Amino acid sequence: MANTMARSKGVIISVKIPIYWEVMTERTKQRLRQTVGRDTRVIRAFLGIIEQNENMLLTGRRNDRIDEGKLDQLTITALKIKHGLCPRTSVPHDFKLRFSRISPNELTECRQTAVAHYESYLKLRQKKGRRASRPTSIKGSRRIPRWVFSRRFKLIDKATAVSRWWLDIRDSLDSVREGRTYHDRLNIPLRMSPFHLNQIRRGEMKAIQLFNDWKRKWWVTIAVRVSNQESIESDLLVAILGIDLGIKKAACTTLLTPEKTRETRYYVQREKIKILIMIDRLVSCLQSEMHSRRNNGQSYDRVAEKLRRMGSKRKNVAREYDRVLVRQILDYVSELSKKYTLYVAIGRLKNIRMRAKRGNYKGRRFRGMIHSWAFARITESLKHGLTQLGWKVDGKDARFRVVPETWTSIICWKCGNKGKRPKQNYFYCPHCEQKTNADRNGSINIAARMLMLTKSLHSVRGLGMWIRALDKARHARLKAQRKSSRGKSLLSKKELTSGSRESAAVHFVHSDLDSFSDETGESDNDPAVVRTVETLTVAGNDAPASAQEKEARSSGGIPSQ
Repeated sequence: MANTMARSKGVIISVKIPIYWEVMTERTKQRLRQTVGRDTRVIRAFLGIIEQNENMLLTGRRNDRIDEGKLDQLTITALKIKHGLCPRTSVPHDFKLRFSRISPNELTECRQTAVAHYESYLKLRQKKGRRASRPTSIKGSRRIPRWVFSRRFKLIDKATAVSRWWLDIRDSLDSVREGRTYHDRLNIPLRMSPFHLNQIRRGEMKAIQLFNDWKRKWWVTIAVRVSNQESIESDLLVAILGIDLGIKKAACTTLLTPEKTRETRYYVQREKIKILIMIDRLVSCLQSEMHSRRNNGQSYDRVAEKLRRMGSKRKNVAREYDRVLVRQILDYVSELSKKYTLYVAIGRLKNIRMRAKRGNYKGRRFRGMIHSWAFARITESLKHGLTQLGWKVDGKDARFRVVPETWTSIICWKCGNKGKRPKQNYFYCPHCEQKTNADRNGSINIAARMLMLTKSLHSVRGLGMWIRALDKARHARLKAQRKSSRGKSLLSKKELTSGSRESAAVHFVHSDLDSFSDETGESDNDPAVVRTVETLTVAGNDAPASAQEKEARSSGGIPSQ
């Protein structure tokens, strides 16, 4: 499915619907289990052939794709072919003979599923090297369902006493063996809700996947292609929303317009931090007990099982809160899009985990905090959500951009000089004497950096804020370049950006999370934050010194008047 649908225009969303297993007949249950089991064996066989002949099947400029034509020459015979080509009467691995209860179309779908799995592994191997986990082994027990494409299934609205919505798929277990042209059909009842229907009606159904989870509950996943036709109101004022991700504060957003900085919002998830701290303490106790039992020669299987469950629980909690955060930001973006031609910039924390290694004198707490921070998941989820809203998120003149976050938390957004951070949430500039919230300062610099990197926004003129932000962003970049000239340069000599399209300042370490403050041992408990989302409205370009001081002392943001 990945190869077939990736070339189509639009974004693919998945709708996971439970199967009404209790009302199914025993024959239908048996057929469904047999079909998924047969498909799993075929997919594993394809993965084994690809792994054995990987060097011959690799193609593409980066050798990250599998040549499906060559794979067919190894596994599938072909008697009816196009004019001018020779038929394949024998192949080294005849899957039609090996798997006699599968139709040619189903065999093709299994091949495409196996190729998609292996290509995902190849891309992962380019990033992680030998640490990348290989595709599921042939002797594995986990089932791998195939993707069934739109021509081979139907979603039927049939009002019955059992269920209203039914999934009609092909059942070729007996028809292929008997040599019948028209295959049997398998009707599966679904627990369809209004939410599922609304999601399916957003676009066109492209494929389905039948599977059961570790609790032995059966599901069907429907892939729906949503067309992303972007419409921009040209008469609206242009604005940039800068997003600065954090840990204690989940995110901070600031709206930048040609006239002034409009408003700042802080997204705080106190419950998430409390739950994760509680889970980390339980994990620490379980690890200590497991090591103690292991050293004393006692059995620790039950403790290890509890430890695995707690790890999964922590991941689920963090993922759910990240989903809530992305939903809140998307709602805010939708609200702003009614007033502005909006652009969104989010900071890219490149190499932030490199600072959380042993021997860097940051401490165990800092390492655990950084390694448990899923900032990439938030960025990708936000990008996917904006794509569903019809935004252009890739290519030239994209309205969403991941910009380098280096120096954004320590450079003053007003004068462009380096400031100080006595505390995590407090920023002070000794040059212009600005005192503000550090997260707000970083989010404004992130928005200004997108302004600098997007050429189409350079021609927008206002009352001075836009030009000043652009000048300060360039000033910060030049300062970073001067600093890099002291030592060995990490930038390309041919252009001002690196090969990954990053600005000149990207290679410097991120100073936002450095030991929670500029001075060791100092931190901030954020006593003023009492709401999940707090809004700071800025009345003008430059707030009075007293208002800046008042805002800087608060962590949640007090309106500057």
